[in-house]
Amino acid sequence: MSFLILLLSLLFVFEGHSSAQGIPSVCAGDQTTLTDSLTITVKNQVLHKLDPRLFGQFMERPAFSGEIGAEAAVVPDTHRLQAKAEKLIREMQIPVLRFPGGTDVDFQDWTDMVDDVPGRAEAARPISRPRGNPVSNAFGYDEFLQLCERNGSEAILVVNFRDGLLNVRPLEEAAAHAAALVAYCTGVLDQKLPPSLAPWVRLRAKNGHPSPYRVNYIQIGNETWMFNPEVEKGFSSDPLGHWHHCLRAYIKAILAVDPTVKIILDAQPAPVVVKVHEEFKDAIYGYAVHAYTPWGIGKVEKAGEVVELAKLSAEEIWNAWVAVPAVDTKGQALLEDHNFPQARALGYKISMTEWNWNGWWAANKDQAALDSLFAKGIGAASYLHAILRQGDLITLATQSMLVGSCWPIDSIRVDKDNNRPAYMMPSGIVTTLYSQNHGAEMLAVDLSNAEFYHQPYKMGQLGPAEKVAYVDVIATKSTRELTVHMINRRFAGNQTVAIDCSAFKVKPEAVELLILDGRLNDEPQPGEPSSPARIRRETISFKGNRLELELPPRAIVFAKYSL
Repeated sequence: MSFLILLLSLLFVFEGHSSAQGIPSVCAGDQTTLTDSLTITVKNQVLHKLDPRLFGQFMERPAFSGEIGAEAAVVPDTHRLQAKAEKLIREMQIPVLRFPGGTDVDFQDWTDMVDDVPGRAEAARPISRPRGNPVSNAFGYDEFLQLCERNGSEAILVVNFRDGLLNVRPLEEAAAHAAALVAYCTGVLDQKLPPSLAPWVRLRAKNGHPSPYRVNYIQIGNETWMFNPEVEKGFSSDPLGHWHHCLRAYIKAILAVDPTVKIILDAQPAPVVVKVHEEFKDAIYGYAVHAYTPWGIGKVEKAGEVVELAKLSAEEIWNAWVAVPAVDTKGQALLEDHNFPQARALGYKISMTEWNWNGWWAANKDQAALDSLFAKGIGAASYLHAILRQGDLITLATQSMLVGSCWPIDSIRVDKDNNRPAYMMPSGIVTTLYSQNHGAEMLAVDLSNAEFYHQPYKMGQLGPAEKVAYVDVIATKSTRELTVHMINRRFAGNQTVAIDCSAFKVKPEAVELLILDGRLNDEPQPGEPSSPARIRRETISFKGNRLELELPPRAIVFAKYSL
């Protein structure tokens, strides 16, 4: 067997890693010589289109558990993001960006995030206290939308729906206040608007942006299903009718200001969605579903019995954490949700405006053999495979969350005091890798000689799973490229794979490999970079239409062919 490996360069977005980490390269063979290889046959069969908006990010400003999100990246006494944080955001090439919340948005007045609001005691932005927790509002709507303009990202703004739904304000007033945000952002100076809305357009011009911003999407409320007990109690005679009446008021008020904006609503309550879809149809871009796994792991169970955390090996924990959110009969990543069947039956789309591998040891953390951001990042890749497999239904997704200072789901980690440069976290590196290296079509693949492992443990919402494939595979295609995306879940040992692309006219001299690997320790040792994950590139040549590879353990490998 002959091998040709040429290391080209590190992907420009990410920091370099020391070669002393002992992570093997990907090896490529020019002929099929191993009969027990996992064989991946890529079929010339399009399963569905893949929307680039599946690789979005959520720029949240939470105000609880010590995390303040984007506010942590603001240079003190300014409205500017730290230079390194903004550089990383730009290099991620984010297609769609959601702002500002999150649960907090339903407990906050949007005017706190703009300057010189008429009637406010001070021109400066106040400290807001959604749900009692302070947040500075230093990074507001103007800063966010100008960031989107600079980077070419589509914008999703989330408006407060709780005020109208729970009668915090009279419904008409609450809907008009949400519409005022749309007027502030997208209104034209000579636009004919009601007297209550026109001043907001002039205020935006006064604040330095006479031309309208482009707001592509408005999401009405966030996880509004949480308010259902209050709705059922306060409007017991017809709670579902009340939901529909309130949504209808918001939709009409917003579209009256900007009929081009796309509306996103929560996918619940399901009967209300049916009525809204019947009335507004394509005016509603998508219905929001949020997906996180596994949440807090307070105990580990096996066959209903509690297992001492100290008795689990690092490999056993890894095997559970990378098999998310679930697996199908072939051991491949699977995403299911009780909202999906109705969406498919009625023909509307899902917008997954929050998702991530989100979990932590809620008890006995010091006894765990593994607590790794890199493991969570590989889990996020498995989650992303599951989302892409539903790409005919899910047309937009935003990973939570883009910038933060302490949550393990941050894509970019910042130091609030700016003493340590911002850096990419594994889950953000994963989504960026897929966002910048995918095709527009999802292809069918056949797998033979696949190997599996049994994952017997229940950890929070994780597992157990009878049969998890060691390698999770999808394939995507664009006009000029074919990409095979492989997650090697093996904790140790290389994985031999053979990729059969004989259904396509690939160019053997133009195969590129992208390899994401990393370390299990979160905090860097001397000489190690801040991020536990890295991406590197290799190019290989081979003969024929069958490529044999040795995938390193705990890694994501893309094989990119030119067509």
